Amino acid sequence: MEVNVQEFIELEDCSILAIKNRYKAVRRALNRFKYRKSSPEEREILVEAMQKYKSMAIREEKARIYNVMLYYYFSSCPLTDKQLTKLFNIDRRTVYKDIDKGIKDLTVILYGIGGIELLPEEESPAFIKAKLQEAITKKLTEEFGRG
Repeated sequence: MEVNVQEFIELEDCSILAIKNRYKAVRRALNRFKYRKSSPEEREILVEAMQKYKSMAIREEKARIYNVMLYYYFSSCPLTDKQLTKLFNIDRRTVYKDIDKGIKDLTVILYGIGGIELLPEEESPAFIKAKLQEAITKKLTEEFGRG
């Protein structure tokens, strides 16, 4: 059976609003976990998602994000943002950026394609790379057309 990405996209609401609502739902679930107010089923789902995240956190930056999430939400005695800045020797803003990135990563783990922003932002590396490739291709096409 051939996989058609477009069919997956059409089956799942991937609008920016739907994705942001999924981020918010994951953040709320993490906060319930942190403050011991989540159900056993929800706890199990979040722990499984973090286990999958751990296997993905190979690069140094992803490993730090995973560890920030672990200490901030999953520790038996969760650390504060100030404690995390000292532990990882990073700025307080970086702690919150890491938490946001971690929530986005967990959203993708939990929701699959329904957690991915499909329209690239103009500042994103993927968008910049695509624009550079497009410009290079156009230039090369022009050069070879003249030859």
